[in-house]
Amino acid sequence: MVDTLKIDFYRENGYLIVNELFEEKFLKKLENKLELFNNHLSEPNVICEKNGEIRSIFSPQLQEKSFEKLYRDDRLIKYAEKIIGGEIYLYQYKLNLKKAFAGNYWEWHQDFPYWNLDDGVQKPQMVSIMILLNDTESYQGPLLIIPKSHKNGIAKMQKKEHFLKKRIELMDALNSDLKYTIDKDLVKKEALKNDIISLSGKKGTTFFFHPNIFHASNSNVSPFNRSTAIITYNSILNVPESANTSIRPDYICSRDFQAIKSIS
Repeated sequence: MVDTLKIDFYRENGYLIVNELFEEKFLKKLENKLELFNNHLSEPNVICEKNGEIRSIFSPQLQEKSFEKLYRDDRLIKYAEKIIGGEIYLYQYKLNLKKAFAGNYWEWHQDFPYWNLDDGVQKPQMVSIMILLNDTESYQGPLLIIPKSHKNGIAKMQKKEHFLKKRIELMDALNSDLKYTIDKDLVKKEALKNDIISLSGKKGTTFFFHPNIFHASNSNVSPFNRSTAIITYNSILNVPESANTSIRPDYICSRDFQAIKSIS
């Protein structure tokens, strides 16, 4: 049963931390599968850094079926349905990997502008869930969030002149130079008001966060990997009204709108 007080905390602060949701054996199995994606570097859903290291793997279940059980886990779905307020479907699923000494940063941004402007989703009636696949400390480049910043809606964006002079590509939403980033003065204002929280923790720590919360992360200069799974669910009543399918393929924005069936 999902604690109502936890849901109230999420609505007020834009995030929620749940510990010990997953068994060590299950997490270790997933962690061991990560190296297998080096055999799939040519696949379009595997995104690499300029140095050749894997940055993100979208729809990891396409190559490794063991990852399917995670996004169908009944515990995640119950939380997500409570937060969203009804039946849900899998909108996006990815692994973000920051290899030791090599993992690059993510600028301050919100997720919903991409889903709204690029995919045609009208409401932030969604939730993202990040599961740590390694023990993660502050020096490994964990996710940074600003509590309560989700109340801004789609925030004022930073002007990036170079994006005005080029054709927008798929990678402009996936690399360290993001096309939709938050105005720096607004980030500072929100940080002074509500602080910045580093989402570090033990393997299996699970973070729920709102699609409009301000978040970023530093590079991983430590000698330890930082691996996470990020699952985004959307309401079945909030499916995209339009989509630019030329730059947002199905492995990034799922178009299977059927309510998800959980696995206990």
